Amino acid sequence: MANDKRFVAWKRHHRRRKSAKAKVKLYEQGKLPHEKLPMLAKEFLRRKRRGQAATAA
Repeated sequence: MANDKRFVAWKRHHRRRKSAKAKVKLYEQGKLPHEKLPMLAKEFLRRKRRGQAATAA
């Protein structure tokens, strides 16, 4: 039972993360405004920019 619950939770989170990453990609292509991004996608974007800034510095 615990494995089933864990799998369902993983599947839900995986789906949310996957759609958020797709929205980030659309934003980077200019097809989606920043205001329309969900919170998780904005978080991914912040993390990505922070990583790029760290490698550039």
